[in-house]
Amino acid sequence: MASFLNKTREEISTAHKIGELKLDLSDDDINQPFDYKVTSGRCWHVVFSPDESLFAWISSPRKVILVPWNREKNCLDTAPSSNSQRDSNDPRQNGKRALITIECGYPVVSVAFGSGTPETNLTKVSTKPYWTRFDFTKDIILATGHTNGRIRIWNTQTGKLMLELMDHKSAVRDLNFAPDGSLRLISASLDKTLKGWDLSDDGNMFKTFYAHQEVVFSCCWSPNANLMASAGSQKTVFVWDMTKYEILRKLEGHCHSVVSCSFSPDGAVLATASWDTQVILWDPYVGNRLYTLNHLNPLPNMIYASGANNAWVRGVSYAKNGMNVATISDDKLIRFWNLMGDVDPEGIAGEDEETLSCCYSPSGRCVAVGTAKFKVSFYTTALAVPRLNHLARMAVRKRVLTLDVDRLEVPESLKAYLKYELW
Repeated sequence: MASFLNKTREEISTAHKIGELKLDLSDDDINQPFDYKVTSGRCWHVVFSPDESLFAWISSPRKVILVPWNREKNCLDTAPSSNSQRDSNDPRQNGKRALITIECGYPVVSVAFGSGTPETNLTKVSTKPYWTRFDFTKDIILATGHTNGRIRIWNTQTGKLMLELMDHKSAVRDLNFAPDGSLRLISASLDKTLKGWDLSDDGNMFKTFYAHQEVVFSCCWSPNANLMASAGSQKTVFVWDMTKYEILRKLEGHCHSVVSCSFSPDGAVLATASWDTQVILWDPYVGNRLYTLNHLNPLPNMIYASGANNAWVRGVSYAKNGMNVATISDDKLIRFWNLMGDVDPEGIAGEDEETLSCCYSPSGRCVAVGTAKFKVSFYTTALAVPRLNHLARMAVRKRVLTLDVDRLEVPESLKAYLKYELW
């Protein structure tokens, strides 16, 4: 079996690395004992803030560093300050924006940024009609998930602990804030549950989601916050209706544990990554399997795919344009796919150690990849220019669900295109 179907590795363009973060070997935290087995496999998340001004880096087992990111220049923000005089209230120090180091106390395996305003309008000021102890609506906050089941909420301006959420019985493997500014936080845990927390109401837990029979590895919100997907062991993917907080459907098709999921920017497609060497693109509203990204060709048989195959897919992330997807695999290759292009990736990059997580920046211009040794690499590739019909499709699908497409007075071939049955 080969990694690519129609091309050799030499025929595929190489992605350009634009930056890197490495752990400090002199850090005392590196030498402290840490049981990796408690997380059922190492898992360090990499994540950008919604406004793309910060990047959260798990730099060692118990430490998170908030690194400034320059959205305009698409790089780590180390540019000199334009202010000639130094201001003690300015986060820039000595001509550079200051790093904020958070000593988490417990081993951390997941991180997420949250905002009290919708990601599409971060400048809007929200208000609450009642008093609460904490007001998280003014600034972007950071949540960290820990191996002991606790979730901690941090001030991204000061690095100070603001709140601690306790109810999970095992490691919190994933965290995800609703993109609508409601400050609803979903946590996925190895205790086989997901929990919903309302940060606009002092972090009160409003729901425990029971469905998974085994550990839960990943969760993600749809862009309109109406759906949530959760993935875990036993080949399971559930889609939840987040207006009623109940299961919408179960997606079946993977042959091994599903460890990562990501919605397209219009919410019409859900990508799921599995240890069975595949990334499957689904219609979350009807459960149809739309497309498959193969990391081994031909596709391995079920017995091979459901075991240790040296090609486990560890992560998947959708770009903002809805055409590009990034994936990482145990073969240490980062693949950049054009869904409207060839069946093979249009770009690749290689790491010298195990890759564990990946994510596109909110603008879609950069992909961050985290490795087993707490290193983060930043890659950029030439994004495809979306066709007008694809842009029109995304605009329609942001408002029209799959079941409503058939009611549109358009040709049948166009309905298939709107439902992503054609790419």
